[in-house]
This record gives sequence, C-alpha cells and structure tokens, in this order.
Amino acid sequence: MIYVKRRVINLTQNKNDRLAKFIINELDFNVSVILEAGCGEGQLTIPFVKKISNYINDIKIIAYDLSAEPYFKSLEVLKERVCQEKLENIIEVMEGDVRNIKNIEDESIDFIFSNDLFCELNRLGLEQCLKEFYRILKPNSQMAHAEYAPFPENVAQKLFIEADIHSLETSLPKPEWFSPCSDKIAILMHKIGFKNIKVKYFETSVCLGYEEAVQALKDWTVDPKFIEKYKKDLQTYGIETPMEHVVFCNK
Repeated sequence: MIYVKRRVINLTQNKNDRLAKFIINELDFNVSVILEAGCGEGQLTIPFVKKISNYINDIKIIAYDLSAEPYFKSLEVLKERVCQEKLENIIEVMEGDVRNIKNIEDESIDFIFSNDLFCELNRLGLEQCLKEFYRILKPNSQMAHAEYAPFPENVAQKLFIEADIHSLETSLPKPEWFSPCSDKIAILMHKIGFKNIKVKYFETSVCLGYEEAVQALKDWTVDPKFIEKYKKDLQTYGIETPMEHVVFCNK
C-alpha cells in the first residue's frame, strides 16, 4: 500500500492519538503483555503506550513488524523513537512475519492490536495471520484491528483509494485489495474460533486540499500520470481518508 499508511505522521498524529484512545476504551485492563502487529515506525505505538500507561503500570509492548520493502528500516526508526521517548523498559521491538510468528510462544500474549496491517496481506496471508494470533493469545484475551473502510463516501475518498492503487512503490507481492471489508475479517475470525466479534467505526477526518494532496501523492510515489489525469478533481475535491472500521474480538 502507499506510504499514506506509514508516512503522514505529521498530518495524522492527532488521528493516531484518538485511535489509541478509541482502542483502549474497549480494552479489558487485566493485561500485561501486548503485541502490536505491523507497528511500522511507531505512529500508533508511541501514543498507545503513553495513553495505556495512565491505566496500567507494569506492562510490556512487543512492537512487531517484518520491516520489508517498502517499509525497510522502519524498525530502526521506531527504535530511535523509543530511545528518544525513554520507553526502552516498556517497548520491545521485534522483527518477524505475522503469517509465521516463530519468535513468540503459544498463549503468551494478553492483547493484540494493529492498524493498517490486514491491507498488506492477501486472503491466504490474512488467514495465516489470524491463526497465528489465535495461537499466541491467552484464552479469553482480546484483539482489536483497524483498517480503512474500502468503500468511499465521496469523491475525495475515492481519489485517495485510486491513488493507493496507482502507487509505484508497494509491498510485494502486491495486496489484492485496498483494504479487506470488515465482513471478510469477521468471517475469518469466526472460522478460526474467535468469539464476541464486533465492529466499531472510527472517523479519521484527514483531509488535504489540492497543493497538500499533490505533494503527498508525490511523497507516496504515486504514478505522476495519475496526478495529471485527475488534476481537476484534485483541485476541486482534494483527497480524504475514509472512515476506519475497528474489529474487536476475544479468543
């Protein structure tokens, strides 16, 4: 997916702060070991840790990511941020593939969360990932996974989704969807054995006018032909991130 998932930290920091609070509000605080899957450079990791530390004193966060192209070296960036924020005693940065989590033991995790992870996986990869989550979660533990809704509400959101499709730099193999719909996620979760599945909606509200949108599209290595083709629409509507759906469940 385009770097909008990982690189607009200055534009989406407020969104990540609110998303962290949104997820924590649904959390059973009887937890001590938490896994963030697909942590990237820590856009959600840092605000999540800061907020949950207001409720829980003794906690460990495993920030887990494959750190492959186009997100190569993202974990190095996160490690620097962890040091800057003096969170080394709380956050453990770990490299690995969510489809085959070799370095985490069975039933050792109290809570798993992610943001914009499933969009990077195909259907088989998503099922493999969820099976691994089921394996490492303790009985009755919780998960929360946030993704952009794949259905645009307006032209600006449609342009955002189309821009993602025209990215010149994406993960390999290229994902088969912009984002899986919540129904597909919930069905797979139910098939694997998760329970108490529910979907809640989180409004991201990140909108960019023409100049900001064009600069962002260039930063995200979107095909210049796309920018030229949709120049008038970008001038009229800009781009806007869709609403996010957050799928919660228990093991």
